[in-house]
Formats: sequence, C-alpha cells, structure tokens
Amino acid sequence: MEFRVLGPLEVRTGDGRAVALGGARPRAVLARLLVARGTVVSSDALIDDLYAGAPPPSALPTLHSYVSNLRRALEPGRLPRARPGLLIGRPPGYLLAAEHVDADRFAELLRRAELRPPVEALACLEEALGLWRGTPYGEFAEEPWAVTEVSRLRELRLVALERRANVLLELGRAQAVITDLETEAVANPLRERLWSLLALALYRTGRQAEALGVLRHAAELLADQLGLDPSPELRALEQDILRQAGSLLPAHDTPAFVTAPPSTPAFVTAPPSTPAMRGRDRQLAELTALAARAADAGMSLAAVSGGPTPPACTGGATAPPPPASPFTWRPVDDERRLVDWQADHEKAAFGQLSSSRTSASLHQRSTRSGDQPRSAVSVA
Repeated sequence: MEFRVLGPLEVRTGDGRAVALGGARPRAVLARLLVARGTVVSSDALIDDLYAGAPPPSALPTLHSYVSNLRRALEPGRLPRARPGLLIGRPPGYLLAAEHVDADRFAELLRRAELRPPVEALACLEEALGLWRGTPYGEFAEEPWAVTEVSRLRELRLVALERRANVLLELGRAQAVITDLETEAVANPLRERLWSLLALALYRTGRQAEALGVLRHAAELLADQLGLDPSPELRALEQDILRQAGSLLPAHDTPAFVTAPPSTPAFVTAPPSTPAMRGRDRQLAELTALAARAADAGMSLAAVSGGPTPPACTGGATAPPPPASPFTWRPVDDERRLVDWQADHEKAAFGQLSSSRTSASLHQRSTRSGDQPRSAVSVA
C-alpha cells in the first residue's frame, strides 16, 4: 500500500487503485496514525482527537469499529483472525506500520540531493517536489494534532525549493528560478532566502533594476510586519548588485580530466614491425609503479625535463613490449616517437565520481644531431 499525505489523504494499492477509507472519522483515525509516524497512539488520545475532547459514551467501541473497517480496506487479502500487518494493536492503542509514505520518500530524496552533484541533485529535488499535490493531510491540516506535522512538511518543501533554485543557478538556468520563486516569495513574504535567490536570478538574466526592487520590497515587508532590518545576506547582495560584483556571476567549473571520445580505442595495437624504445629502464619502471599507485591515491603527478643524453629510439625491427605490459607503443613520424600508457581502474575518485581513469602519457622526442634533447613525463 502507498500512503499519500502530501495533499488530500489517499491510499493506493500497488497497481495504483484508490482504497476506499470510509467517512471523515475513519479517515481521521488513519491520518492521526500517519502523523505519529510509526509510534503507538493510545486509544484515549485517538478518541480525544476524534471528538475534540468531548467523546460520547460509545466512543471506544466506535473506535474499534473504525479500526476493523480500516484493516479490511488496507489488507483485503488477510485471512480472518490472522494478525494484521499494517494497522497493529499495541497497548495502550494502535500504530500504523506503513512503509510506503510519500512524505518519507520526499524527505529521503531531499537528503539524497545534498550528497549528489548538481545534475543528479536537481533530478532528486524535482522528483521530491513532484510528490506534492496540495496542502499536507488535506482536510485535517488545521486539526490541532496535525498542525505540527503539516508545518514540518511545509518547511521541508520550502527547503527543497531553495535547494532547487541554488542548483539551477549553479547550472546557469536562472530563468527557471525566476519562474518558480516569484509565486513562492509572495506566498512566503517573510522568508528572506526566497527573496535573495529571486534577486540573484533576476540579476543574472540582466534585470538589475528588478533585482534591486525585489530586495527593497523585501526590506519594506520585514520592517512593516516585524520591525526588522534585512538580514546581512540581503544587505550584502544589494551592495554586490549595485557595484556589479564579479562574485555574482555563475562559476564555470573546469573539468578535472578530458575523456576520449567513445570511438577512440583505449589501447592501440602496434604492428609487429613497430620499433621499440630503449634505455632508461629504471626510470620507466618507476613510472610504471607510479601509474599503479595513482589508482589508489586518486591522482599522482610526475614531471621530468632535460637530461644529459636523449633516450635511444632506434628504427630497428625490435619487438614491442610483452602483452602483459600496461603500455602501448605507437610511431608518430620519422623524428618523433609517442608512447601512450593507459590503465583503467574501477575505483571511486574525485568525491562523487563512481569510477576514474588513471592514465599516464610519456612523450619522448629524439632530435636531429645538434638539437637540445628534451623529454617530458606526466602522470594524472
């Protein structure tokens, strides 16, 4: 069963069919147990909440009847006298062991978005906000026993909206932020974070005057309704907009590495006649070990420049490295030899990436007589 409380109270089966819950009071019993979020609610508390502190003499047997009817609706396949699996009697009352509640799913998606990079975080937040269908708990939202939970869920929704606006701004989608927040800021006029994000989005779309107008309107609302000055965040943003601070522009992240196109093979097999590189066996062995260590450390760097003599790159028909070697040798032209070292490692690196590629490239150039010998090594 799926329990939906982010709007009018609904219960749906696994295939999406609505479950008939009965009249207002049986629905209220279910809503009260959902508000308790898996904890026991005593029969006395249920009766007081149902009848607003003035229960009739028949309140207890009537409550038992409501519970019995709800059990049949929630578990239609349960055998007579079989132990219920959802609406469970536990002294001094009842609890609802609901595993699929949209409010719980919403909170989980919101938490997950904190741990994801912007694109994935945006997907989580949009899924979470898509669960909302109106006022939480619908017709019971103003009941004293529901007010605290409804307020908590509304606050989480505003947090999700603010985080979504932040992510959209990071991704350069300021216009989408304006569309979302114009209505929300008016509906929650004392929430300064909404005004701040809206003003920043307006500024980034070239609407500087409107951004300043939004901030000054927020300051007037705070002064009129609460007698407060704007927060330091709002004041600092106004000053940054007035001087057109560069910090207001979106950051452009430089990619940590460039992945080769899918069509490019990771290893290029050289023909048997490809000449091999000779010399510097100790240095090559050290670089081989460094490439292996980079898989564990996440990143390693090595640089070598200059040298007394150039490495010997012969043009003879020397066999290429053995198949077990992690290196591939490939000729480039008559005067240059390029060696590509590549190794794939299925190991998490750079925080959010599920895998990383550790690659090492050695470029060595043999020069004509009289040229200054040069060599460069990089491992990343």
